[in-house]
Amino acid sequence: MNVGSLPARHARYRPQQAAIVFEDRRLSWLEFNQRVNRAANALRGVGLKKGDKVATILPNCLELFESYWAIVKIGAVIVPLSSLLRGKGLLNLLRDSDTTAVITNACVIKELESIESQLPNITSDRFISIDEAEGYQSYAALAAAANNEEPPAVEIT
Repeated sequence: MNVGSLPARHARYRPQQAAIVFEDRRLSWLEFNQRVNRAANALRGVGLKKGDKVATILPNCLELFESYWAIVKIGAVIVPLSSLLRGKGLLNLLRDSDTTAVITNACVIKELESIESQLPNITSDRFISIDEAEGYQSYAALAAAANNEEPPAVEIT
């Protein structure tokens, strides 16, 4: 079974049941699946596809959870990294994992900017931030511009 299909399955069979409770936010399976679809379609919109590695360098937040499901839904590979990583350690993990996109927040941007030139696999349009940051794609804007339809199915074997 492709785990990326689970949110859509729950949205179909139990659309109004609670899927996520995070801080003061409550999302039903239908709402959560639509948010995941927007994120997945936004990632596809920047050219990500099956097999691409997407690093997440985020604290616990709704966007982290959405990103995980969106990445899986398009057949990409999650590279979960700690937001405490700095300098050479961060650089080595991003390079050694063949990461082609990063989803992060304002707390890590300064660190990423100092090593960005040493990350040739990550093009400038694939640095995505959940906070507004100059030179970074806005996660919220990308998701808002994407549709909430199911992305094309990806066969995972």
